[in-house]
Order: sequence, then structure tokens, then C-alpha cells
Amino acid sequence: MKRFVQILVFLLLAFFCLLKTYDIICWKDTNVSFQSCVLQLEETPEDTVDVAFVGSSHVYTGIYPAYLWSDYGISAFDMAICAMDRDSAYYSIKHLFKSQSPRVVLVDLYALTYEKHQYPDNILRNYLSFPLSEDTYPALKAYAAKDPAVSDNMLDYLTRWPIFHTRYRELERRDFVNDETALAARGEYLNWAANAVTPLEPDPFEPELGNEDQLEWMKKLKTICEENGAQLVLMALPFQTDYDDQHLVDYASVFAEENGIPFFDFNRRIDEVGLDYSTDFYDDSHMNAYGAKKVCTFFGEYLKENYQLADHRGDPKYAIWDEDLRYYSHRRDGDELDTIQELEPFLDKLMQMREVVTVISLEGVYDSHALYESLKVLPGMQEADCEAGAKWLWEDGQLTLLMQNDLGAPAYIRELDDYTTLQVRFNGDRIGGGNIILGRNDYSNYEGQLRIVVYDPVMHRTIAAREYTYW
Repeated sequence: MKRFVQILVFLLLAFFCLLKTYDIICWKDTNVSFQSCVLQLEETPEDTVDVAFVGSSHVYTGIYPAYLWSDYGISAFDMAICAMDRDSAYYSIKHLFKSQSPRVVLVDLYALTYEKHQYPDNILRNYLSFPLSEDTYPALKAYAAKDPAVSDNMLDYLTRWPIFHTRYRELERRDFVNDETALAARGEYLNWAANAVTPLEPDPFEPELGNEDQLEWMKKLKTICEENGAQLVLMALPFQTDYDDQHLVDYASVFAEENGIPFFDFNRRIDEVGLDYSTDFYDDSHMNAYGAKKVCTFFGEYLKENYQLADHRGDPKYAIWDEDLRYYSHRRDGDELDTIQELEPFLDKLMQMREVVTVISLEGVYDSHALYESLKVLPGMQEADCEAGAKWLWEDGQLTLLMQNDLGAPAYIRELDDYTTLQVRFNGDRIGGGNIILGRNDYSNYEGQLRIVVYDPVMHRTIAAREYTYW
């Protein structure tokens, strides 16, 4: 009996250690920005999601819950994973309903166009991102029925061997310390890159079903939403289509009409929504932030008119949506700042930003009057300090002189967040390093007399570093 108890205790301890290890090595990437909508959902208070969007990359690039929150107060969430197939979409919705009671579930129809995961990594994202549950085996069995790559390796997937076997080689800081900005996001992938794309030209309306599994999938979506008190809405966000794709979407529109399901094919609504092929896409099948704004405005008006959803802005229970909007704003401002090279517009944008820390450093021999003329837009900048050479901190509209360039000046050291320490000192003019250190990175003056470094403690990263030369 004593031996049995010892073995039992050992097995329980081993199981507990395995679970804690899995928290570290689990798959945390459901889109290309190394964020996980599954982990984000875990951070979401129960029964706070009013509207859920489900689908592949078209959804997380084309729907920004931050827009629906800021403009309408709608608590929306993207349950979207890269290359989500039909089976994954169904089990993602099942997982969503375990903690949330959305009134509306909008499902993208791109999954109609392919039968299985196109790449092995997408199996990992769509299967191994989710915690073990009663749905783990049924989901895997559904994959295996269509894909020999899965059916031949069932035991590996059931034991999550692909994670245990490889993930330890890829571990990074975010695997050990949760990044609150990544967890606050509501499933969207933020991207402002714009590329002109070929206009979409859908074929004439000719609905045709590819196979019975496609029809059964739409029936299952209808059933699971009805069982959980949610309205199903079917949509096709813009993507480059050919006849084989479009006739499936057209068939879905017929199915939707016959079953009283709202349906929106954006391949046929480009002009109505006002999408611009030169500015609103970053590739042929994915919208950017500008395109997402237009689609979210369309859905915001539709949801407001048809579902009378509560405006939750100001409700502390929904504070995570405020955090998502804050995350969005910091990403937008940081990405914009990083594209600006000229000093004057760079300073103009910097002065509009809040919750960032900027170090300004003047070193070497330079035209001090010209530098002062450029920097005097910063309230509190003194020409005498520009002449002597100095280092300043610009933060939330306030300029602080940290030190003049004196070898005896004490160093300025400050913890900017849980990850990064700022160190500013003067060891000599452009000596090759050591005067401005952010974490492990040296941003000291090297070639330019003027050095400006901007760190965002909300995003935990340096968002811009510029050097300017004044002779």
C-alpha cells in the first residue's frame, strides 16, 4: 500500500509539472504577429463578447474590434486563426461558447474553398493552440478523415508531441512572461502597409455546391448558433477569387436565404463599402487597417440597426476593450512615427504622442543655432543647453534636462517597464557607445550630432531611433 501511495504521489507531481511546463511551451501563435486569440479569449471576462467574428487570416486582417469598440461601444472579438478550415471553425465556435454568449456570430466563408489544412504549421495553430478538452479528439478525428498527414500521426497529435518535441528550441521571453498588450488584443492583426492590388472581378452569379461536407458544415454552424442563442451571419470578406471559389460563395448565399441567415459577400460589395484597391489592401486577399476601417463601419451600422447591442464604453467589466484600443493606438502611432525620416515632421508627430519616453542627445561639434531652431518647438528647450551639448527626456509633453555633456555628470538610470532599463550618461562625445542604453541595445550618438530615441513602455519596444547631422 505504501508503495502504491508513493507511485501515485510521484505520478501526480509529474503530471502537475508537465502541466506547468506546457503553459510555457504551448503554441502561442494563431496569426503572423505571434499572438494567440485562444489566450486572449482566456483573458476575457465571461459573457462579455457580444459579437464574434470567426475565420481565417481574412478575418483577423479585415476586422478590427478596436474600431467597433471606439465607434459603437460593441464588444467584438476575432476568433480567427491562420488558414482556419471548416472543422477548425466549428470547434473554435464550440470553444467560444464555453465562456461567452455572443448575440451574433459572423463566420467567413473562405473555408469553403479548401478541404484540409494547406501547411503543417496551420494544423498546429488550429489544433494545438486549444487546451485539452472533450473536443480534442473529435477535432483531431475530423482532421484525420481528410488528411493522411494527420491520420498517420494521430498519437503524436493526441500527446501534443509536435510541441514537446520542437518548441523548447524556440522559446522566447514572451513564453515565460505574459505580454499584457498581446493578451489585451481582441484577435486582430494590425497592419498599415498598403499595396495596390488587382481589382476583384467575381464571375456571374452561378451557385454550385462542391461537396456535401460544405453543406453539412453550414448546417452545423446554424445548429450550434441556434442552440446557444446566437444569430449566425455568413460573410465572405474580399479575396482574389476564380470561378471555383465564387460559385461556392454564391451557393452559400442561396443556403443563407433559404434558412433566414443574413449574408454578405464583400467580393460583390466593393463599391458599396468604398474599398480602394490602391490603399486598402496589403496583398491580393488581405485588407490592411484602412480597409478594415471601412468594413467595420459597414458592420457597425448593420449591428446597431438590427441588434440593438448595448454600448459598453465606460463599463469597468469591459475594460479589456479599452486596453485593446490603447494597444491599437500605440501600434498606429508607433508605426507612423517609424516611417517619418525628416526631423520637423518627426518632432510634430512625437509631440502628439503620449505614454512614450524619448531621449534627445546632442554631442560633438555642430551648428548649435540651427539645431536650436529645429528643437525649440519642444517647450522648455533652451538655446544655451543646445550650445553646450546635453541630453534631455521628453515625456507626455514635458521636457526635462537630464545632464549637460560633463564627464562628471551622474548617470540617469530608470526602469521603463518590467523588461527594459534606460541608462543615460556622458562618457565623451560620440565615443562609440555607452551613453544611451535601452535594455541590451546601445543607441548612443555615432555619426549624427543629434540623436533621438523613442521607447514605448506600453509596447515594450523601441519604436524609432534617428540620427541627424548638423555641420
